[in-house]
Amino acid sequence: MPRAKGVNSQLALSYESAYGLTPASPLGYNMPFNQSRLAINQNLIHSATICSRRDQLRPAIGNTDIFGSIVVPIDQVGIGFWLQAMFGTPTTTGSGGLYTHIFKGTKRQPSLVLEQQYPDIPAYEMFNGCKVSNFAFAYGGEDELTANIYLIGAKRTVSAAPFASSLTTLELLKFSNFQGSIEESGTQLAIVTEASLIADFGLNGNNYTIGGNGCRTDLPEGILQVSGSITAFFADTVLLYKAVNNTKSSLTFKFTSGAHSLQFFLEEVIFQQTSPGIESDKGIYIHLPFKAFYGTGSGGSTIVTTLVNGYASYAVV
Repeated sequence: MPRAKGVNSQLALSYESAYGLTPASPLGYNMPFNQSRLAINQNLIHSATICSRRDQLRPAIGNTDIFGSIVVPIDQVGIGFWLQAMFGTPTTTGSGGLYTHIFKGTKRQPSLVLEQQYPDIPAYEMFNGCKVSNFAFAYGGEDELTANIYLIGAKRTVSAAPFASSLTTLELLKFSNFQGSIEESGTQLAIVTEASLIADFGLNGNNYTIGGNGCRTDLPEGILQVSGSITAFFADTVLLYKAVNNTKSSLTFKFTSGAHSLQFFLEEVIFQQTSPGIESDKGIYIHLPFKAFYGTGSGGSTIVTTLVNGYASYAVV
């Protein structure tokens, strides 16, 4: 009897032309990933009907909840597809094998078809109407550099054949922790030991309608909230006083590999007040949570992400 193995599994991605609908001729991509935990939950509803016996009647079924997380490597090519799922088609410039893709917040996020493929069986678990709800990563130390992508979707279909006849395999070129840097107000910080970034896209997942077969009929976007934290040696009071005085600053999280790079620019940031504290006889650290916002920034977005690589276009075909 065959048994599904993770090593043979794949995660396929395509963009929807209309929410919840698989394109007639889908262009699918074989996405690099570390873990994929997309799942369905559908409650069984207790029946309270009395039928002159003590036996429980057949339960009804509730709405379907599609949700889950995907752990992906922060790389030079595949990350662009996830950025497009968050921010829409980027502005792209360049030629001759070096391209700059700029992603900014938009009014509407694209929806995705995502398929967890188990070819050993074979079984193909397709999720429609998926949108990125949260995106988060942390760096510092020597662990593999990954991002957590949390998704909400509309419906699931299981079949014996994939939704796309063939998948485009992407070149895997990973960034590492050692290629990371962080700037505060344009100056590189050499005292930061850890940093994290979280983008919450404010999706409203409560859109179940009569006649919708218990599936979400839409996933409208709310306010984009960007936050995170940095942990640094407590070597001076510069960052501490910026938090004390609510001084507006900026942060740049960047990974660089030769001519290729990935940069998250938060043009307007306020640090939250905290105290360094004295936890031991060793060196003291300061942990500073922050929130990004948009007020007067020239970038026109709470977060501006710039990806420079050899991939020519992320435009949806």
